Amino acid sequence: MVTVFHSLNQEQANTFSLVLNSSGIGNRVTRSSDGFRIDVPEPYVDSARDVISRYQAENPDTEPDASVSRTHPTFNHFSGIAIAFLLLSVHLAVGASSAPDDYLAVFGANARRIVDGEVYRCATALVLHADAAHIAGNMAGMVLFGGAVCGVTGSGVGWLMILASGIFGNLMNAFAYKTGHLSVGASTAVFGAVGILCAFQAVNTAKTGKGWKRTALVFGSGAALLAFLGTSARSDLGAHLFGFFNGVLMGGAYRLWMGSPPGSTGQVLCGVIAASTLLLSWIRGVMN
Repeated sequence: MVTVFHSLNQEQANTFSLVLNSSGIGNRVTRSSDGFRIDVPEPYVDSARDVISRYQAENPDTEPDASVSRTHPTFNHFSGIAIAFLLLSVHLAVGASSAPDDYLAVFGANARRIVDGEVYRCATALVLHADAAHIAGNMAGMVLFGGAVCGVTGSGVGWLMILASGIFGNLMNAFAYKTGHLSVGASTAVFGAVGILCAFQAVNTAKTGKGWKRTALVFGSGAALLAFLGTSARSDLGAHLFGFFNGVLMGGAYRLWMGSPPGSTGQVLCGVIAASTLLLSWIRGVMN
């Protein structure tokens, strides 16, 4: 979240928040040392300023002295770094084991096994990687794209959405192949994060009627990244596409139905659901 307005009195804060909500821009009002401030998700900073500027122009009797924050947006990259090191830890542990290939056989996203009911593989495969280059690329993707998503939604909600997009991406890919096709790596979830970001921008543009060029640029960048990574011999283009597709659906649903990020209780709940899903999937694989 980014502070857009600060030094507001309570009446201003409540009014501006209502105006932003009516325009489809989620926001959070908090008390600060100099009054009240309003925070909005980073992709909607410019739109929020524009909406309030138009509101003040149409309502000249409102107090015009609300301070507009010019600070640079801060992304929640810290959770992205934590997830990246979690992936690295798993990769090093698997590599140091006596039979690393067994992990791929038991926990990898084997299409035939998934179709036959071993759905847990859709989750466990996300934390397995083939080699150093594979893990390095996905670590960078989690920091950049995963962190950016969580900067808008909060860590709990963000990682639950990213994990879900990866799981459903692997599931759809398995039913598309229905053979012994094997897929591993967090890239399906990384592309889910890219899809979520694209959907955020697209929904915001549709609501405000502005930013079509930026929306096209965001989707174009996602497509270019998909094409670039899809040229690798190791790449699973189908999984990437399905991850991106699920990310777009989830990001769009979030922006359409969530006015603002949930509070700490909601974030913790979503984080627990995400962690539990991953942990229980590994337990299921061990017991299989």
